[in-house]
Amino acid sequence: MKPILTIFLIILLGTSTFAQNQNSIISIMKAEKPILIINDSIIGSIDLLNKISSDKIQEMNVFKERKLSSNYLFIENEKSAGIIIANINHEFKLKSQKELNLFFGLNEENSIYVNGYLIENKNQNISSESIVGIKLIKADNFRLKKPVLNIEIE
Repeated sequence: MKPILTIFLIILLGTSTFAQNQNSIISIMKAEKPILIINDSIIGSIDLLNKISSDKIQEMNVFKERKLSSNYLFIENEKSAGIIIANINHEFKLKSQKELNLFFGLNEENSIYVNGYLIENKNQNISSESIVGIKLIKADNFRLKKPVLNIEIE
């Protein structure tokens, strides 16, 4: 009888520890590629460079240790894959921060994050070709006072 009771208690304790976190979601960002900033006004993925001809690239600087912002949503963003800043003479399909906020029913001045990093410059746009996902993150009065959008780019 004792071994059955002992096994039952072990199983009960083992499953109850997982029951405590049934509603929590761990956000793991997939961003291991550097973020591309084009003409100081467009944020996009590094894959955009493959879609344009090399003669349209006027200048390009690579910063391995630089981050898009010092403010980030997730602890995983403490490590950064870097930033590439380029001057490119090409037309890109864009979404402004104001457009994205209004589309999701938010105040047009709400903050927007890209791969977990805050976009500090409200005049910067996001390349719509680079967007792979958009997540609405609700205010929790701990980390965020207002709801924000997190744009995932690859």
